[in-house]
Amino acid sequence: MAKSLRRKLRQISRTGTLSAEERMRHILDERTQRLAARRNGETVSASETLRVLACKAGREHFGIPIEAVAEILPFQACLPVPDGPAALVGLLGRNGQLVSVIDLSAALGMAPSSEEGGRHLIILRRSSPRIALRVDRAEGVETVTPISQEDGRSFRNEAVIGYAEFGSDVADQERILSLLDMDRLLRPFLPSLPVSPASGV
Repeated sequence: MAKSLRRKLRQISRTGTLSAEERMRHILDERTQRLAARRNGETVSASETLRVLACKAGREHFGIPIEAVAEILPFQACLPVPDGPAALVGLLGRNGQLVSVIDLSAALGMAPSSEEGGRHLIILRRSSPRIALRVDRAEGVETVTPISQEDGRSFRNEAVIGYAEFGSDVADQERILSLLDMDRLLRPFLPSLPVSPASGV
């Protein structure tokens, strides 16, 4: 593992985010080293990759295990829940069932995005209670390569279980996302969420 990548992971763990300039410098360094390795015949096996739904919340990117996702919808107005958790946006009716909508940024302890347009709902594949995550943008299914953390330090949030590199943007610059564990993310909210009388997937 390249030294620049190890420094970057330590900094993400400490601060939660890098400045745009720092992120760009680290990404370009890492990309150069990776391309050099490929020229030397090194490859990444399929067993070292994961399939996730890449999404954006605030200024960061996150990966949700694809098997945890049931559906993606444009954001819809929700019925507010008085005295609910701060991250609970409200309730949505879907196929005769109540769906609790949780803002991903707020659930991770970040400030909710101030952008009003372009938001998506990620309906999770679970029955009781039904839950959707509000994100700024669902970017699509990606095959990502996990990045190991050398020193075993804890991540900045319990729901973040690792980091990965994914896809290429318009400028062909690879990006880093945080891998999420849905059980850890949702655990604090489950006792306070309403459950529909009828169950289903």
